[in-house]
Amino acid sequence: MALKPKKSLGQNFLCDENIVRKIVHVISPEEQDQILEIGPGYGVLTKYLIEKVAQYVAVELDHALSERLQKDYSDNPRVRIIEDDILEIDWIQLFGLNDRWKVVGNIPYHLTSEIIFKAISYRNHISELILMVQKEVAHRITAEPNSRDYGILAIMSQLYSDVKIQFPVSRNVFYPKPKVDSAVVAWKFFSGPRYELFDEEFFRKLVRALFNQRRKIIRNSLKLINEHLNVDDPVANKRPEQLSIQELVTLSNRIAYGTERY
Repeated sequence: MALKPKKSLGQNFLCDENIVRKIVHVISPEEQDQILEIGPGYGVLTKYLIEKVAQYVAVELDHALSERLQKDYSDNPRVRIIEDDILEIDWIQLFGLNDRWKVVGNIPYHLTSEIIFKAISYRNHISELILMVQKEVAHRITAEPNSRDYGILAIMSQLYSDVKIQFPVSRNVFYPKPKVDSAVVAWKFFSGPRYELFDEEFFRKLVRALFNQRRKIIRNSLKLINEHLNVDDPVANKRPEQLSIQELVTLSNRIAYGTERY
């Protein structure tokens, strides 16, 4: 490859066309689609996507790669290449106010959680999120209650979307070869949360606080919770990882609005 991958940016470039085509199949680009690609790198996905979609936007932090992509696609009015940090840029500037986008990417693994949470925060503008992530993280995203992988990534992902692992990806198809295997994961976002939720921001803070003490039973973890639960309440004597998303939503609603209003 002409440009040396930058370790500081977590760059591992996908170099197997069969895997690229499998990802494109999952994305299923159509004429009306608008696609945001995070970290397109050398454009291995780009060349397949721009042929079929109404609008394509790529955000690439690496100056040399961004410059190369801009040169390659400067004559295509449907393509925009932006040199910026995906976590710093306002996604509304990319999306517009009323559009629904597909967001895709082979992202730096050390930024996975931040990118997922940012995508969830913009879910009203996103129809699907399709990312290459570390295999272990993929299992955390799709984890069920009563498992060690179940936590805030699974809860927030599954509350707002149908999320599934599409297929595994070997470490051997990247340059340089990472130390871990990967998986492609797809989120299909709902128009609202899966369960009626009174205060979404409070719910997020509550789940984060609970899972920061995931080994404690609920009634011993937060004073705020104890004020709203009887000692004999079944939820009070569970650990956070034992609660389903629906039970967590119910708990959040009870605390945020008081048991007399729920």
